[in-house]
Amino acid sequence: MSGNKYTLTVNIATSSLNALKAANYKLCIAKDVNGKPNVVFKGGNKVLNHNEFVFEDLFRVSGTNKFEDGALVKASTDQVPILGGQEVILSPAGTFGPVSGPVDPTKPFTVHNRYTEFINFGVEARVGNEYNYIYVSPYPQGSGDVILQPKKKFLIWFDQTLDTETMFSRSVTNAIELDFTSTSEHEISFSAPKDKPAKGVWRMGPLPVLGQTYNPKTNTLSLDPAFLPDMDEIVRITEQWKLEALQNDVPRAITANLNGDAQNIEGDSE
Repeated sequence: MSGNKYTLTVNIATSSLNALKAANYKLCIAKDVNGKPNVVFKGGNKVLNHNEFVFEDLFRVSGTNKFEDGALVKASTDQVPILGGQEVILSPAGTFGPVSGPVDPTKPFTVHNRYTEFINFGVEARVGNEYNYIYVSPYPQGSGDVILQPKKKFLIWFDQTLDTETMFSRSVTNAIELDFTSTSEHEISFSAPKDKPAKGVWRMGPLPVLGQTYNPKTNTLSLDPAFLPDMDEIVRITEQWKLEALQNDVPRAITANLNGDAQNIEGDSE
């Protein structure tokens, strides 16, 4: 995957998903710009147990409506593609000129604002095959330079009122923060009590199942101590896995966490 593209996988437990949708909760993803997210980058209730989002650091800048908590972002000028390190001029008439300057993803991009009235600026980023707004300047900007720097930092949570491209200023609770600065992939999971879907717990990695965590990438099953069976049961499980491995020609291993130490009960099949 290229350095400006990264993937987020969001897993939601079945009982939690039912409860969240019944209570009209929506998954919200926001991206940091100038040190703080203030627009829902991607949101909605069209989520399933396993959801994948591909983000790309391709941006567009535009003039927008004023910042208003709970309102949708609307463009008031052309939406101009721009990348880190580049600059563009907004003329006194309110039109953008050509983008110029070398590309440097580590640097912000700059709008040289020469418009004669106060105006808010918005930034869009690419998710999947579309561009969505990720930021609107909190206050109208007068003439001068406007510095805009998107970061590879995200905030993910569930909300009953916000949707894609909705502006927000309040603090977000029960959220998970992710940083893609040094990685191109993150996988997170959410599970909650049926009667309190908003009080769920976020965790890194896939969903645990019945005290077990299966990792499809390494093809291993980890058993949590609280659910760990006795040795006879472990042997039975091991023999079953060996049989399946032989039938499918897939190497498998079982790891049990005993007293905090991971122990390999049975090695790979041949």
